[in-house]
Amino acid sequence: MTQRRHENARPRWWIAAVYLVLLALVIPWYWPAGDDRHIFGLPLWVLMTLGAIFATSVFTAWVFLSFSDDEAD
Repeated sequence: MTQRRHENARPRWWIAAVYLVLLALVIPWYWPAGDDRHIFGLPLWVLMTLGAIFATSVFTAWVFLSFSDDEAD
């Protein structure tokens, strides 16, 4: 059974690439040091980081639900 499953598996390198992009968005290294913009009392970089974390969890859920094995062994 496992041999057949591995033969049909396609490389999914794009998933790793998406995770690397999302990781780069989560870490606010690109944000200017003197930026003092606030929305709802939070710095803008915090809201952008929270948005990227949310996007990462949505992408993880989508990958898990889309590519799960539906075959019964």
